[in-house]
Amino acid sequence: MSDFQTSTHRERWIFQPQDLVDKWTGVNRRSVETLAQYGTTRLKVDPVDGSISNPEPAPDHVVGSSGVKPLSCEEEQMMRRFYEQKIQEVCKAFKFPHKIQATAIIYFKRFYLQWSVMEHHPKHIMLTCVYSSCKVEENHVSAEELGKGINQDHQIILNNEMIVLKSLDFDLIVFAPYRSIEGFIDDMDDFCRAGNGAHQRLKVIHFFDPFAILFKHNNLMFTVLPFT
Repeated sequence: MSDFQTSTHRERWIFQPQDLVDKWTGVNRRSVETLAQYGTTRLKVDPVDGSISNPEPAPDHVVGSSGVKPLSCEEEQMMRRFYEQKIQEVCKAFKFPHKIQATAIIYFKRFYLQWSVMEHHPKHIMLTCVYSSCKVEENHVSAEELGKGINQDHQIILNNEMIVLKSLDFDLIVFAPYRSIEGFIDDMDDFCRAGNGAHQRLKVIHFFDPFAILFKHNNLMFTVLPFT
């Protein structure tokens, strides 16, 4: 088992709030510039090596102008949060363990520190993050099975696999809070066996899945150890 204190997670993927804002602002600005130059923002990805090429200019596009309005940073944030929720729904549908969901969401968050949602469609990246998470956490599900289960073309998952891995810089071992939380609840369970109703209240907390509740507090995932 990897040690968090010496992990790439701790060394490279813990940020101050302002650092996150700067990264999100930077990728948004890059997409706005791409839109002005090419009339589109969607980048081409080589499915073999994950290399990126600029989009083909839109027909009749005049450099420096575009009839398409780019997303703001706030709108991008809303899209990211929407698809983070979708990851949880997919994992729930497949009855994946918490660690699959946690790893997939962390991969998704890291990916969109490097890219704008205008450059790579989050629906496609979301599925690839779930697929990669399953492989890393040794709960393998084929791309065909995953795509079939949610009525999506499995080739989309495979085509984006390399760009996702490269964007993560192949730092695939991540640390999520669920194990610590469950361990804490088990300790409290032992402590509360004396009675007076505390044990029943603890069962209620566990029933509502504190790990899922934590994921609703989006900012914690990137600013509090060891969530990123």
